[in-house]
Amino acid sequence: MLESDFSALLQSVLYTNQRQLSPESKKARLNSEAISIFSAFPVLPMQDSLYYELLALTAICGEVPCACADRLTSSKSYRKKVVTNLTHDKFLRIFSKDHLRGYRLGIRGKRLLRERAPERFQFYLSGRTDTNSIKSSPARRLRLHRIAQAYVTMLNAGAAIYRDEKPPVFVPGGSSPCRIESTVFYDSREMKELGLEMIKVHGSRMVGSLLTASHTFAVFNGMVAVPTFDTQIEQRGKIMLQNIRYTRTGASHTPDGILLSDQWAVMTTLLEDAKTYKKEHFLFGEGYEHFYFLTNDYHGETLLWLLCHPDVIGQLNALLLQELQPPCRNAFIENDARTDAGSPILFSYLPDLPRMFRFLSALELLQMKGAILCFDFQADALRPLCGDRVELQTIDFAAFERRFLTLP
Repeated sequence: MLESDFSALLQSVLYTNQRQLSPESKKARLNSEAISIFSAFPVLPMQDSLYYELLALTAICGEVPCACADRLTSSKSYRKKVVTNLTHDKFLRIFSKDHLRGYRLGIRGKRLLRERAPERFQFYLSGRTDTNSIKSSPARRLRLHRIAQAYVTMLNAGAAIYRDEKPPVFVPGGSSPCRIESTVFYDSREMKELGLEMIKVHGSRMVGSLLTASHTFAVFNGMVAVPTFDTQIEQRGKIMLQNIRYTRTGASHTPDGILLSDQWAVMTTLLEDAKTYKKEHFLFGEGYEHFYFLTNDYHGETLLWLLCHPDVIGQLNALLLQELQPPCRNAFIENDARTDAGSPILFSYLPDLPRMFRFLSALELLQMKGAILCFDFQADALRPLCGDRVELQTIDFAAFERRFLTLP
């Protein structure tokens, strides 16, 4: 099926079940609400302003990469103005060392957040925690940057990130069950409150966990690097996450994984390496049944929002199947649909690394031809993996946005 066919199909459907607030709409609103906090007795800026979000993220992360501010607003001039004002009045400072540049809270910034919103920030700005007493070693700072990147992705995808807005899932000694009714993200620092439970997974690359009403995800962030994992440690982390979700919320389901990255080329490398001795076994079979690859940008934020809304996935799949043959459930190869000629098609617009690897391997083993369906912006990363056996079919992402993400 051609890209234009999908585009026409998507545009022909009425705009229902629209996303409440897209990242771009959110950024536009941030640009219009600059609140002054510069006085002898400062008050917290409004929570929808860039002033607030930059201060708040820096508080809960310890250090935020300077590049992350670009993802909070679409206006470079406005971002520059906000950072200049915050640094000039010692609410924020820029720390640059070992080729890493990041924002840290200044003395006035820490005092402001502790005094005006202790229920939200005291946890991060007290004691000798990683977020309050920041180590200067590159490895420790890079860890903070990984978590900060994940926070921005979660925030822009609509997840709750602040402690006073989330159920106390990882608070030790909790007796009453927690209800997860929306999408919430807990970073590894919050998860460490479990004490002895987290000692079992010391050394895990997990930067946090994402919980929805129906799913649990372990979140990793490789940034620009091709990640490596200690399978034994990460397996213990998976079991711990499953047990905590069941104990605290009563939900009995197996967690899945999310791998964040700064570039789609990392996905290509991982899948190519999977054919060789370089295969990362934790990603392809020994870790999570589903391990989704998403990027730290607007596309990745949108895919993350989609991943947290199974009802929308169901609608999109139903829409796509109108132009395809239904899947064959008894086939030797997993598939989501078939071409008119009977060739299997895998829906990969939410890239599931183990599933993609199994599909490509089965085509090679069975000497079959098939197709992969993805968004148009993912095509360049997947094309080198297709070869002669795989046809690449694309969905117009702009048409998808108009169908599912446009505000009423």
